[in-house]
Amino acid sequence: MSTKTKKASATGVRYTDAQKKEVVDFVIQYNSKNGRGGQSKAVTKFRVTPLTIAAWIKAAGAPKAAKPVAKKAAKATKKAKAVKVSKPVKKTGKMGRGSRYTPEKKQEIIAYVTAYNAKHGRGGQSKAVAKYKLSPITCAAWLKAAGVPTGKSLPKKAKPVKAAKKVAKKAAKAASPKVVAGLLGKLRKIQAQLAKLGVKQP
Repeated sequence: MSTKTKKASATGVRYTDAQKKEVVDFVIQYNSKNGRGGQSKAVTKFRVTPLTIAAWIKAAGAPKAAKPVAKKAAKATKKAKAVKVSKPVKKTGKMGRGSRYTPEKKQEIIAYVTAYNAKHGRGGQSKAVAKYKLSPITCAAWLKAAGVPTGKSLPKKAKPVKAAKKVAKKAAKAASPKVVAGLLGKLRKIQAQLAKLGVKQP
């Protein structure tokens, strides 16, 4: 038979209300200082089972252990990163990108492009973009909505030099000696036929 004496087990021990309060107060103070871990520390210090301490804390209405401050801060930072903040629109001058244009201003720009294209054939859109500091996409959208042709849909303007050469070539061909001789021959035949018929000629 062993001569060693066994340590008394904490199980089955009856605790007074003062002892229970001491354990609960210890847990609350530890958690308020360190965030959590008071319950496990109380188990080691007072040699009370975790379930028993949990029951005492619940009965006393003590608050649950708070999460460590570092974890809270990390979670808050993560949430802040997840939220996308819309960047303010930077304006590039009086009429820069991001500006809101009135219907009158839109009509003015459309009229400018139409007038420029009527005079020069094309190029009104790029001129309007430079003049009014406007986005090319926005300008194209306004012109499309207004039914103004843009880009490839614009009619090609005939070059004046090429057209003049074409007309001169036709005129030269019409005035060639062969053509004149052929016309004179036809005219003489007609005159001869009229003379046979007895028609007086001027």
